[in-house]
Amino acid sequence: MLMKVILLYGPGEAGKREEALKLRRHFSPDAVSIVDLKNDDVDRLESMLISPSLFSSGQRLVVAENASEKLDLLKLPVVGEETTTLILSGNLKKDSPLLLSAQKLSAFSRTFEDKEEITAFPFLDNLLDGKTDAFTELDKLLKEYGPMYILAMIYYSLRRNFLPLPTPPFMQKKITRQKSRYHPEDWLRLYRETIQADFALKSGTASEKLILSRLVQSFLQWT
Repeated sequence: MLMKVILLYGPGEAGKREEALKLRRHFSPDAVSIVDLKNDDVDRLESMLISPSLFSSGQRLVVAENASEKLDLLKLPVVGEETTTLILSGNLKKDSPLLLSAQKLSAFSRTFEDKEEITAFPFLDNLLDGKTDAFTELDKLLKEYGPMYILAMIYYSLRRNFLPLPTPPFMQKKITRQKSRYHPEDWLRLYRETIQADFALKSGTASEKLILSRLVQSFLQWT
């Protein structure tokens, strides 16, 4: 039987990602593996489940983002108690294979509704488009979710620009436009500055707002 399965689903994207971030804090970074099932197939998830981490031992977390409702957890490889499998998905029908298989495995399941919640996507769009409105959105996110959620979403936006373009034409157009603002070496510099901000937040060397405002300014100065 697949052990320690957690299923977070529903339209509330910000709530799901915040809950996932809380869970990830219980694991060392080297013990966390992430697969985006929108871009990768289930074989990639299976490989992560059966392949131990090269850099850590003991408890580990395997995260599957954008899981299809057709995913059958009962068909995934059997893993031991040291592995926690976190599945993130959208709306699920009561008779969907994903929800039914999660129930059979006695997985912890939680649904997140979309209640006009504040999301990070306006912030990320303003950030990568070089617009000062990013500071306004930063304040909203700090009050609603705190600094680590914001940092996780900035990491997400940086990673997105190294991945193949998504299928929807409007997303391709937006990402291509945003990438055109930067040279390849700029992405590496911004990634390094994001890591430095991460360290500063965890070390408490300055206020959370000051650290993140400086990071936002680093993105905007390339306009």
